[in-house]
Amino acid sequence: MSTSPIDATTFSPSAPADLHPERPCLARPRSAPSRIPVPGIIKQVLGNIQTHRRVRRLLKLPAFIDTVENNPKFAFKYLTWQYLAQGLTIAERAACFLHHYQSLHTLLPDRVLRQVLHWDVPLHEIHQDHICFTLSMGRSRPCYKEGELSLHLKIDGEIFFTLAFTIVPGWVVEANAAEVLLISRLQGTYGCYPDQMKLATKAMHGIRPRTALLCALEGIAQAWDIREVAGVSAIRHTSCCADCERSLLKSYDDFFAELGFVRNPAGFFLAPVPIKEIPLEQISAGNRARAKKNRAFKQQMREASLAFFYKHQPAASDPRLSPLPQINSDEVLSGSSNSES
Repeated sequence: MSTSPIDATTFSPSAPADLHPERPCLARPRSAPSRIPVPGIIKQVLGNIQTHRRVRRLLKLPAFIDTVENNPKFAFKYLTWQYLAQGLTIAERAACFLHHYQSLHTLLPDRVLRQVLHWDVPLHEIHQDHICFTLSMGRSRPCYKEGELSLHLKIDGEIFFTLAFTIVPGWVVEANAAEVLLISRLQGTYGCYPDQMKLATKAMHGIRPRTALLCALEGIAQAWDIREVAGVSAIRHTSCCADCERSLLKSYDDFFAELGFVRNPAGFFLAPVPIKEIPLEQISAGNRARAKKNRAFKQQMREASLAFFYKHQPAASDPRLSPLPQINSDEVLSGSSNSES
């Protein structure tokens, strides 16, 4: 088992395609994707002009210029009602967008930040039975509205499970912490065969892929000194509808509740970092040895992501460490009309 070092190549959007292959689509394409007509976008921008100026000012920083040039819609994504979670106002969505990218700009060295924005960063590798299992992180694609960053589990380079998250202000999800990591997507790759899942679960000592990724997220939270994790409930999920609510309840509400997350009145599940586990003494003697192996693997995932981001921090001389103006709730609310039409 080993931790993969970051690729030493100089990264740019024009890097060879074979060096950073495109990721496969992680979900079925929707027959009628949600889009805001151009007149609607203009109306929303004019109604939230001060907030949008803050967004444009942030995205003029050198690390983000290529991202905006490659995807001009990037600066407007917070205007869509499906961004991150259902029921958020434009002011709340804008606050999440601004806070996330301000935080990334401060937390990551320029070289790592650019790779995260354009491709994937390998965090950890596990080799077993001639198969390579990889933990990686990159900007969410193609489901870019369901979280800004994605943690991936891969089998021989192919993604089979994804956890999407965003660094958001705590007040948006009614958390006690100043900022939280908001989990807005937990999904296996469409078309992934059951035997692949069984193979992965065996390599992870019986740990489910979603649990392994949550442990990796804990390590990231610890590296970035974030003290709380939040998760969307089924009714706040961007894909929630009458036909899929039951499956979302199982994938999100039941999963978070099983791990001890507490649902708040706003419809988000919250847990402190590190997430508490049942004491070993409360586990039956017959299952205790297996529980120890499981916990050892989960700790390995936490330590792998923690070690990566401890290793890759901006140098003390990096001019980007000069603090950016922080966005608080009053500033965003004063610059937004919150009109959705």
